[in-house]
Amino acid sequence: MTNNPQNAATTPDSPVRRSYLFVPGARPDRFAKALGAGADAVIIDLEDAVAPGDKDSARAAVCAFLREHTGAGGPAVFVRTNSVRSRTGLLDILALTDLPDGAAPRWAGILLPKVDGAEDVRLAAGLLDERNLPGALGALIESADGLENVMAIAAASPRLSFLMFGGGDLSAELRVPLSWEPLVQARTRIVHAAARFGLDALDMPWIALDDEEGYRQELARSVLHGFTARSAIHPKQITAIHDAYTPSPEAVLRAGRVLAAFEAAGGGVCVLDGRLVERPLVLGSHRILALARRAGML
Repeated sequence: MTNNPQNAATTPDSPVRRSYLFVPGARPDRFAKALGAGADAVIIDLEDAVAPGDKDSARAAVCAFLREHTGAGGPAVFVRTNSVRSRTGLLDILALTDLPDGAAPRWAGILLPKVDGAEDVRLAAGLLDERNLPGALGALIESADGLENVMAIAAASPRLSFLMFGGGDLSAELRVPLSWEPLVQARTRIVHAAARFGLDALDMPWIALDDEEGYRQELARSVLHGFTARSAIHPKQITAIHDAYTPSPEAVLRAGRVLAAFEAAGGGVCVLDGRLVERPLVLGSHRILALARRAGML
């Protein structure tokens, strides 16, 4: 497998995450296990994983957990709320931001589902801004409107950290099977928008838990297609994701040489092994080394 996990828009100090593990918000007994599963980030899900009648109790359980969660030394924690265009989604965000004055949230950010346009992102960002709270946003693109507006969504807010491909709902809207070939154009649009605006691009979870070989093949395609990370629905998927999105030792060695040559040239264009070294290659090399550090290779 050829590993090429780089995003030319990534800066040297950007957080690097390869895996995002979903855990149901209605199952607080699973939160600690998810945090200890080895993923780079955990997404506590208040949307699809919670039955309509359990939304209020799940929200209360998640907020109670986050009040006790220190966040030190573990994976980044995101919360997938319900749609900001729904009363339930607004209650989710208001609960997550209902903190004592001066307190910082115990989560890294919020994943917004069913984002149809830039206004969805701006609404959530405005609610965070109103409380002067930190926090990144992710936008789940899973509708025909969201796909049509993906460039505007990607540019909607400096808080936006990643776009996520929501293949399940999107395949239903596009009236195509949930498989690679019918959705490759949708994937391409999301990767393009993410790369243009310097965001990470998350691929959808793999739902055939027993098809490990099929999963590894699709992971290879996902990496080569330009996705920078993958979401997961089971802890046993994390190792395969990290194998796919962690650069090879040869790639790490070359990235180090690229940065050394660039520095020796005083930050100007130079040539290494017959190949021009300029900004896109330098930024990609920074990402490779960041991934290597995440994997404990450096």
